[in-house]
Amino acid sequence: MTDERDRRRGRARRAVGHELVRRSLLFSLSIILSTLVGVFSIPVLISTIGDTTWGRLAVLQAIAQFLAVIVGFGWGATGPSTVAGLPAADRKTFFATSVRARVIILLPALLIGSVAATLIARTDPLAAALAMLTSAAPAVGAAWYFIGTNRPVALFLFDALPAILGQVAGLIGVIFLPSLLVYVAATALFAVIGVLLSWMYVATRPEDGDWRVDRSEGLRTLWRDQLPGFTATFTGSITSTLPIVIVSLIVPPTAVPLYALIDRLSRYAVLVLAPVLQAIQGWVPEAGRQHLASRSRIAILVSCGIGLAGGIAMAVCAPWASVLLSQGAIAVPILLSLVMGVGFAGEAISQVTGLAVLVTIGRSRELALSAGVATVGGMAGVVLGTTLAGVPGAVLALASTSVGLALYRSRTALRALAATGQ
Repeated sequence: MTDERDRRRGRARRAVGHELVRRSLLFSLSIILSTLVGVFSIPVLISTIGDTTWGRLAVLQAIAQFLAVIVGFGWGATGPSTVAGLPAADRKTFFATSVRARVIILLPALLIGSVAATLIARTDPLAAALAMLTSAAPAVGAAWYFIGTNRPVALFLFDALPAILGQVAGLIGVIFLPSLLVYVAATALFAVIGVLLSWMYVATRPEDGDWRVDRSEGLRTLWRDQLPGFTATFTGSITSTLPIVIVSLIVPPTAVPLYALIDRLSRYAVLVLAPVLQAIQGWVPEAGRQHLASRSRIAILVSCGIGLAGGIAMAVCAPWASVLLSQGAIAVPILLSLVMGVGFAGEAISQVTGLAVLVTIGRSRELALSAGVATVGGMAGVVLGTTLAGVPGAVLALASTSVGLALYRSRTALRALAATGQ
């Protein structure tokens, strides 16, 4: 009996000490603190600027996150695995080349996005522009580079911490001067500071080679090479950001805060997955081709476990969490929370399998194809579901899309791994 307990303890110690677990815990610091500040901001903002204005802010943030995907142009999806597989001396050149390509996209995207956000959210143009800048600026930063080179401390200091400080400064500001403009001005300022500091950090790392823009390929070739990753993140962003815009255009204004809170809770739940995804993206390819198949299968199993646990937690916690965060103004029904849980499970499996496995084993086309089909089908479902059943119809359509995407990507990845004979 004692020997059996010792063996179990030994297995537990080995599991906790596993490199993948260690990395996930390190990357969790950024996610945990960001999530806590984000959750705390909901009741503060609702009580200071009102639930209607908060709903408008949620629409602005959704549009801004979509804009960030355009500016990032796929490096957030393919960058971590790519830079993890590069020789150390070539990494800084790879990053500097990406910065040039992304900054060129940034300026026109900000202008177009600000105009569109002003019209859709029906808000002040300056507030819309600052909200766009808050999300678009980090898209030219170094977050994916820190993930791929296994630098969780740098990720926290130059990506998560500026966002946290910006939100805290914005919350303090709206307490004394209740205004949407005050909040987005603070978040935009700290976002820009974080990006500049991240560039400085990467530029001063001598072990990563020289800061040099590779001009051997033109910008068009560079952007074309990024198309699979961009397509996957672009379509994925449509799935996560466009629904709230569709809902806000179809349902009465009084129903928008309910969907906005459901959307926000779902996003925070997905953030729990982020540190594991960040760790796996670098962990799967770095041991070489001989271990690629075994590590890919482990990654898929991990995603299933997280999906199951997170889905149950979502279904149980969403009803009382919505009442708590909105100070009783908004309550998520139990049936909707069950659908949200199923949606989270599908999201967990599809993200890890797609971004950490399919990209690494050279199946980026299947990643992009599945994302495109899911986006078209999902958005059509949201329009139809919202029209027929309001907010519940939209939530059900998105959950169904996530499950379908998870099944396709898992099946594709396992078939591809089986074909390798490893």
